[in-house]
Amino acid sequence: MQENLSRFDTLKLATQYWHGDETTTILIVVLFFLAIVLFFIIGTILQKRLKEKNIQHYFDIYAKERELNEREKETLWKYAHKMERDPMLVLEFKAPFEKVMDLYIKTDPHPDEELVRSLRKKLDFEVVSPYIPLITTKDIEVFQNGRMILSNNKALDVALYDKDEKYMYWLVIDGDLPLSTHPGEYVKIVFIRQDDGIYSFEQPIAEILKESGKTIIKIPHTFELSRTQRRETPRIKIDIPLNFIIYTNDGQNVFEGRFVDISAGGAKFCAKNDNDILKKVKFGDNMELIFNLDKHTYTLSSKVLEIDRRPKSICFRTLFDNIDKEIKERILEFVLKEQLKHAQLKRKRQ
Repeated sequence: MQENLSRFDTLKLATQYWHGDETTTILIVVLFFLAIVLFFIIGTILQKRLKEKNIQHYFDIYAKERELNEREKETLWKYAHKMERDPMLVLEFKAPFEKVMDLYIKTDPHPDEELVRSLRKKLDFEVVSPYIPLITTKDIEVFQNGRMILSNNKALDVALYDKDEKYMYWLVIDGDLPLSTHPGEYVKIVFIRQDDGIYSFEQPIAEILKESGKTIIKIPHTFELSRTQRRETPRIKIDIPLNFIIYTNDGQNVFEGRFVDISAGGAKFCAKNDNDILKKVKFGDNMELIFNLDKHTYTLSSKVLEIDRRPKSICFRTLFDNIDKEIKERILEFVLKEQLKHAQLKRKRQ
């Protein structure tokens, strides 16, 4: 018992001594918290380095699969980090790739355009599906027609004559360029991309060139593209049969036709122009379309929006009327799948 009391008294005295030295207590507490902070900092650094090492590992594997050489791989890695982009995203997606390569072209002392073109080809970014919106003016196809609007609001017909990694070269194909037009002047170019939308952008003229009596406007590339979708839902070209019904005072009249294209919102189809009833169809008339699509049979009401009368055939652009939500989603799913198939086939052909 005496021994236990002595130990208790010893602990009590030690505690009293400890509390008596406030400076030592504060110092130990501060050092303790500093040790915790240092532990977390070191842990974060190690975690970041480990993550970077893993990214580098998977980056090397993917780059090897795509047959990138050392210079191509190093350039992508270097400029992805300069732009603070995930190198894996740069390898896998076109938008970050184009922005990183744009930084390379603009900031590298000796940029190699052939290297960029090689990377674009190996990563399958060379071909842009007509159903996928453009990211940059570098994606505009050569021979694309458009309208160039000058600062005095004069409009000229132009076509994309050539392009490199820095500039576009637009050929004036109709009209004369005013003598007052000069480098530095901002121009607006508007063009329609089939199956996509209407695009426009504004850029300053870099140079006005003359080649074999033709005028070529040199304009720097940009990512600032304005896009207006031409339709509410995407559509796909198809060639499948359908029956369509036109109601008259004499009852229902059934005709055969073939689709030209279809979307979740409507369709275009053509038929032989050999019936007086067809010749009398006008804008806003109602039709009933019956067709099979992707193992489903549909009977849909529609309204006529456009009529294209030809010597031996007649084509109707129609809008589906009061279409069920589930059917609309099903047709949209079919369209998107077909667009993906078309894009993959186009890449293979390239």
